[in-house]
Amino acid sequence: MFRDIDPDDKRVTPIKVHKRFMAQKFGATDNTQYLGVMSTQGTRATRAQLHQFSTGSLSESGPQFSLVSGGVTYTKYGYLIWHEVYNMFFRYAITGSDKSTTSPQPQFVFDKYHRPWGRGRIQSSSNTVPDYQTLKIRTYHDQFNVFSIPQRLYGEGIKTGSIEITDYSTNGVISIKDDGYGNLYDTDFETNYLSGSPEAVNGSGSAIGVVNYDLGLVIVTDTGSYGTVGQGSGANGWKLEWDSTKTIQEYEFGCIIPPNTFNRTRNISITPGRSGSMNINSTVVTQDDYYWKGNSYVTQSAIQKLRAILPSPAESAYNTTSAYEAATDVESFATHSFFAPYITSIGLYNDLNELLAVAKVSRPIRNDPELALSFVVRFDI
Repeated sequence: MFRDIDPDDKRVTPIKVHKRFMAQKFGATDNTQYLGVMSTQGTRATRAQLHQFSTGSLSESGPQFSLVSGGVTYTKYGYLIWHEVYNMFFRYAITGSDKSTTSPQPQFVFDKYHRPWGRGRIQSSSNTVPDYQTLKIRTYHDQFNVFSIPQRLYGEGIKTGSIEITDYSTNGVISIKDDGYGNLYDTDFETNYLSGSPEAVNGSGSAIGVVNYDLGLVIVTDTGSYGTVGQGSGANGWKLEWDSTKTIQEYEFGCIIPPNTFNRTRNISITPGRSGSMNINSTVVTQDDYYWKGNSYVTQSAIQKLRAILPSPAESAYNTTSAYEAATDVESFATHSFFAPYITSIGLYNDLNELLAVAKVSRPIRNDPELALSFVVRFDI
């Protein structure tokens, strides 16, 4: 009833799966504290202001934002937020100068999500590296609106192309999406933006923000109509949706049944009376036996006799009239050469014969003794 699985019939495949999340601060609903999603605003400060703020001689800090976690309130300062974002995403890593049209910015040029100007693709089919002269320049202003998503809600990274922001802070509704290459755009100008037309460089349909999928940061860089995105609440609030990413392992085992194998069954339905119960004579289980062993008589109690006759469930399962045992007798229809059992399930065991998993087939499969059968057992972890 057991057969080894050939190593060539085993396969493990990693699969990326995604789950949709939504954080909102709109109407009567505010789940941002519960989820740990923050919407903050960074404001640019001069070097002198930063120095004064760091020494405590400047009372201003730009806007302040609080996050309660584990009963502790943490404060974020607008001046520091702006400069953190600037140094991470808009400043040269080597020279310290601002990003220009003539040189690449290392943080983005070598990032797999970088979007070349205007469609996010390399410039010719023969190239595998984007042309630095045609990279879409990431512009910034004196204000950043930053959505911060905790790692437990995006896993290995935000799924590219899954971000949607709906903001109600202006007279109308602003709908923002990401293009899958780390840029945000207004869906009202989607045609211009995705077409890569010249208007999409700095005009209507240009990128209005950036995304770092690996860090869970969604940053609106444009001001004007987008200056209040993510900063309102109630009727003037916002919603943020995204897909998280997680890699799971899919295990696949090929279970091969050659001809004339697995042609017996342990199903109780083939036993006489369709039952596994067997009656035992009362004298067998109520009287002790004595037999000669060595130089003396040995007493074999009733319970010892039952243990010798039957498998060993708990002692409390024994009684003086009947007990249960897998029947050895079968009905006559299961003894002729044309009999073939039906397969309803497959068990996977380890080297210690411990059952680890059970696969059920959608319908019973007849195991014809003259044919080979092949089952593929597949499950995810």
